[in-house]
Amino acid sequence: MADDLVIRSSGAAVIDTGSLRGAADDGRAVAARLRCMDAPLDAAAGFIASVPGLRQARELQHDVAREARRIEALAEDCERLSAALDQAADLYELVEVHSAWQLTQPGGAEHTALESRASVLGTRLWGISRPDAVFDTLVRSGALSAREEGAALRAQAGLGAAMTGGAVALPFGLALAAGVQFAATRASSVREGAARGPGASVPARVPRASGDQVAVTPLRRVHVAPVSGFADAAKRISGPDGSRIRVERYAMPGGAREWVVYVTGTQSAALGGTEPFDMRSNLALFDGQDAASSAAVRAALADAGVAPGEPVHAVAHSQGAMVAERLAREAEYDIETLVTFGAPTTGPLSADVTAVTIRHTDDPVAALAGPLPTTERGAPGGFVVERLADPLPGLHDITMPAHALTSYVDTGTLLDTSQDPRVRGVDPLWDRLGRAESVRATEYAAQRQSR
Repeated sequence: MADDLVIRSSGAAVIDTGSLRGAADDGRAVAARLRCMDAPLDAAAGFIASVPGLRQARELQHDVAREARRIEALAEDCERLSAALDQAADLYELVEVHSAWQLTQPGGAEHTALESRASVLGTRLWGISRPDAVFDTLVRSGALSAREEGAALRAQAGLGAAMTGGAVALPFGLALAAGVQFAATRASSVREGAARGPGASVPARVPRASGDQVAVTPLRRVHVAPVSGFADAAKRISGPDGSRIRVERYAMPGGAREWVVYVTGTQSAALGGTEPFDMRSNLALFDGQDAASSAAVRAALADAGVAPGEPVHAVAHSQGAMVAERLAREAEYDIETLVTFGAPTTGPLSADVTAVTIRHTDDPVAALAGPLPTTERGAPGGFVVERLADPLPGLHDITMPAHALTSYVDTGTLLDTSQDPRVRGVDPLWDRLGRAESVRATEYAAQRQSR
């Protein structure tokens, strides 16, 4: 169901604590009204029970008493929800107080006022009034874990790499885990530096140093219908046997052209060989380096005839998502839209790239990305979609069903039916591409030609 989706805007979220407390007050008001209904129902049940010798009266008395209990339970639920909303508002406000406190001069009036407010909030949350103890508890609570993402990222990398090793390359499992662990350690520091502050710059060009020569071969060129939504886009990533990259040319009215490139995920657990979409490319991309798979995508776009300045929309899964993100940061092509499924990394993007990040909370590969950046990621219209894809644990988890492209197709179907305004904000793209006069798709094979 679409209700399974958690959709939020990318970048930092601003929480209106006043609205949270207002909702808590509304919940308490509803609880009070429910309790006003509860007393008359109890009285009615007692009156009905006083009717002697009438079986229907006894049955009705039981029904009324049951409804009275249900109303009482609803009132208690409303009160618990209100208390939770109040607590959430206190916690969010304390995070803001802590941030402001760090920026003020010790001993000043504002500094002292913030410490006083922290004491009030700390007393309500944990029964602690000393500001230093309150702030220490706040940090240890995990509310500020985004500032300590290195440790969390390394832990997630170890889990994800171990599972990946067991699923696709059991003989290389331990080596793979160690390699990704090392890459995660380095990448976390790279991403922390890149994401500092809301004005973090995106390099105009990303250095290339893979040393791999890659050849791409067109497998087939066919005319197809325009892509119509997220599920359709996900399906087009998985091409025929041997296809790694799909490039669609959209001939628009008036002679303009737009392009959609689809990039597949990892195809081999080997650490070298002719397959460019292998574990060697995975590790290089995760460490922020160029790779054979990204060279293959650039070669496919060049062969397809993409000209500078022509709009390109990238759709990618897993390793392909890292490639597409790198392509967007290189700025060699005008990447306007970036849709990723199960991306192992999420980094800063320029303000003219609309990023839609789709990931499953039980996908160990997506977990390698760690916490999403708190700085703005791309254009304001971007958003993040999360969903629990496979809620029932079992031995089948060794195959990582939550990372499978078919699972992301299912999530795409839910997105296509969602009425969330952020999701519907992508409709103009599908509508514009749908007006193309013709769409020609080219499927490419790719081969690494040097070690």
